[in-house]
Amino acid sequence: MNQVTIQTKRARVQPQDVQVGRPVPYDIEDAYGHLLLSRGARLESEEQRQRLIHIGRKPYNVASRRSQSGGVTKRRNDPAAQFLNPFDELYRISLALQETFKWLGRGKFMRRLDILVSRIGNIIEHDPDASIGAAHLDEEFPYFIRHPLRKALLSDTVAARMEIPDQERRSIVTAALTANIGMIEYQEEFDQQRAPLDEYQWEVVRNHPRRSVERLLAEGMEDRLCLRVVSEHHERLDGSGYPEGLRSRDICRGARLLMISDTYMAMITNRGYKGATAVREALLELLDQSGVKYDRDILSGFINTIGIYPAGSFVSLENGEKGVVIHRGSKGASPVVAAIIKANGQPTTRPLLRDTSIDDVPGVVSLEPTPSVAKRYQLASLWGYDA
Repeated sequence: MNQVTIQTKRARVQPQDVQVGRPVPYDIEDAYGHLLLSRGARLESEEQRQRLIHIGRKPYNVASRRSQSGGVTKRRNDPAAQFLNPFDELYRISLALQETFKWLGRGKFMRRLDILVSRIGNIIEHDPDASIGAAHLDEEFPYFIRHPLRKALLSDTVAARMEIPDQERRSIVTAALTANIGMIEYQEEFDQQRAPLDEYQWEVVRNHPRRSVERLLAEGMEDRLCLRVVSEHHERLDGSGYPEGLRSRDICRGARLLMISDTYMAMITNRGYKGATAVREALLELLDQSGVKYDRDILSGFINTIGIYPAGSFVSLENGEKGVVIHRGSKGASPVVAAIIKANGQPTTRPLLRDTSIDDVPGVVSLEPTPSVAKRYQLASLWGYDA
C-alpha cells in the first residue's frame, strides 16, 4: 500500500558549489545525514574538497510515495553517480581501515573512523548488491580487516532495507568496524592458529566487548548507541551470550542486527582452526535459532535482504553453467548470475550475464562451493564495472 510521506532526500554535492577558500552554500551531509560541514564554513584544502565531492550530500525535503515492493536497488548505471567502481573504493577503504587501527591511542583515530563510515554509506547507497558480493568474496586483506568491513556492509544493507533510521544505521556501521578493537592485538594470532582457542584466549574473546568500549571511550567516542551496540553484539536473546548474559529486549536493535551479521560472516569464512560453513547451511543454522538466540524479525529482514542466493555466492544453473550471483533480483529464488564456467566445465573467456527471472533463461539448481577458478576474475568485472 502506498503512503505519502515527507522525507529528507540528499542530492550529491556539485563540484562547482565547493571551492577552496570559499564558504559552502548549504549544509553538507553524508549518506546517513551526518553533518560534514555547515553552511557558510570555508573549505581549507583541495583534499577536503575532493572528499566532500565524493561523499557529500545536499539535504532537501520532498513529498514522496513509498511502497513495500522491491529488492535492493542497483545504482551502478546511475549517470549521477560520482564513482563507478565500488570494488576499487572498498579496496581503498580496507587500506584506510588498516591504517586507522594504527592510530588507536595516538589522537587521530576518531576522525579517520568518521570519514570511513561516511565512505561506507556512499557504497551502500550506490550498489548494495556489490556490497553484499564483496562481503562474500573479497579476501584481499587479513581477517581483522575483512571481518569488520564485511559486518558493516551486511548490517547496513539490511538496515537500509528494513528502513532503520539513518543515524541509527550510522551507529551500527561504526560499531561493526570497532566491535573487536578490544582484542585487535590478538586477532591475527587467533585467526591463523590451527588449534582451537585455549581457555586464556577464550577469556580474551569473552571480555573483548567491554575492552572495546573502554578503548572507544578513551578515543573520545560520544555516540552512546554505538557504544551500546559494541557492548551487546555478542549477547543472545536466550541469555547464552557474553559478557553480561543479557536477554531478549534488554539487547538493543543494533546489537541484535550486528550479532546476526557477525555470526553469519564468521561461519562462512575460513579460519585457521575451522573451515568455512556453506552459505545454505549457515542460513539454515541461523534459522534454527530464530526466536531463540536471534531476533526473528531482524533475521527475516537479513535473509530477505541477502536472499537465499546471496550476491557473491556461487550457483549451478539448469543448463550446467556455473557462476557468481551478482544481484538477488526481484524474486529471491531468481537471481542475476555472472556465469564463468560453461556447461562443459571450461571457464568462459568473460562473465556471461544470466537473469534467471526471465522465462527462457535456465534457473538456479543449487548453491555450490566457490571454486578457485572464480578468483581468476576481478570482482569489478563480474559486476560489470570494468566496462
